[in-house]
Parts: sequence; structure tokens; C-alpha cells
Amino acid sequence: MTYQQLLTNYRDKHGKLVEPRQGFDSLHKNLWLAYSIGVKRGYYDVGTYAAKPGDHSWGDRHGQPGTALAFDIRRKGWLGRFGWGYRNARKLARFYWEHHQALNIDYVIVGRELISRSKPYWHPLTTGDTSHDWHLHVSGVA
Repeated sequence: MTYQQLLTNYRDKHGKLVEPRQGFDSLHKNLWLAYSIGVKRGYYDVGTYAAKPGDHSWGDRHGQPGTALAFDIRRKGWLGRFGWGYRNARKLARFYWEHHQALNIDYVIVGRELISRSKPYWHPLTTGDTSHDWHLHVSGVA
């Protein structure tokens, strides 16, 4: 599907895009549709683009966070790399990857695996970071 087809399908079912927790300016507009799709599937914004080291944003707007080119979402009941919550997150991650070009996605991390435009197959996350055991990370292309 193209971006326009995905957007039309989304709008037919849900109407307007969902505003990120920290406002539309906090997330790059290329990711608004992907973010909204996740929220409408029962995920919530983990709020990871604060003005702090290791966040997803760049720049600074007078002490406020810059625009993020990534977002993290989580679903209630997702407690780790096992069970229903994790299986559901993997399903959403696969959806994102299936439509990664149209949704302007560079890579997706779920659990301890990732898939990216540079390595377009699921492979182990080797950074030692285990925080993705309970949230889905989606990184975009500007």
C-alpha cells in the first residue's frame, strides 16, 4: 500500500490522526500516521522524547524537547518477551515493517530483535539494551 492508501484507510476508520503526548511538534510529521496506527491499536505513548540524553529528539526549542524521529509505544499488560502482550507487539512490528516504506520507517525494535532498511530481516539486538522487552521502538526517515 502507498502512504495515501494507508492514510485513507486510517481516516475512514478513525478520523483524525492522534496527537502525540508531547504535541504534534514533538514528533516528526513523517511518523504521525505510524504513531496514530499504534495508538488506535491499543498502545500508548511512553513519552520518550524529553530534552534529556538518550532521547529520540534532536535540537532544542528554548528548553523544550526538539522534534523526535522515533517513538516508543507500549500496551497495557505487556510484561516482557513472553505471552500475549509480546505476541501482539510482534504482530504490530511486522505490520509496520510490511509498510515501512510507505510509513517512512527506518527500523523497528521489539523485544531483543530489530529489522532495518540496512538489514531487512529480523536479527538480534546486540546493544545489551533490554528496555525493548516491554515497548516497541519505531524509528523514522526524515
